[in-house]
Amino acid sequence: MTVSRRNRGVALVVSLLLLLVVTVIGITAAMNSSLRLRMAGNMQDAYDSFQAAEAGVYAALGLANTADDPFVRLDQVDPFADFADEDHPLNALKDGSSSVAVEVFLIAPARECPRPPEEGAGSSIGVFDCDFYRVVSEHDVDRKARTQVEMGVVKTVIGESG
Repeated sequence: MTVSRRNRGVALVVSLLLLLVVTVIGITAAMNSSLRLRMAGNMQDAYDSFQAAEAGVYAALGLANTADDPFVRLDQVDPFADFADEDHPLNALKDGSSSVAVEVFLIAPARECPRPPEEGAGSSIGVFDCDFYRVVSEHDVDRKARTQVEMGVVKTVIGESG
């Protein structure tokens, strides 16, 4: 069997080209997989951050009508300042309560309460007043995620007590 001199080494070149194509496909798949893994991790960090910030708002709301009520016509920079570390309402979070900052701001004290218009209903002007608050909760973990959640709160009080 005689092989012409022009065809020598063709199998080697073809196999090297196929090996190059398979290597490029493998590297692309590995990089794509790595990127998707990082994206999933970032999304999980964002979800955790949102849930922690939301937990801060609800923890502040949970203090309403207690001895530590943050809705007492004052701005509360940290409504949880009087809590010991083991009693802190946010210490069950994944990364602890130190990454959640909660503030309560008094927006408008002793205003008329919003009431739906009903026929035959009496007026509450002068009887009930409402205090309007803004609760801001921020979760911030360096190099991971940062989320801020704000909620408006209306507290009804009898008469003007301020």
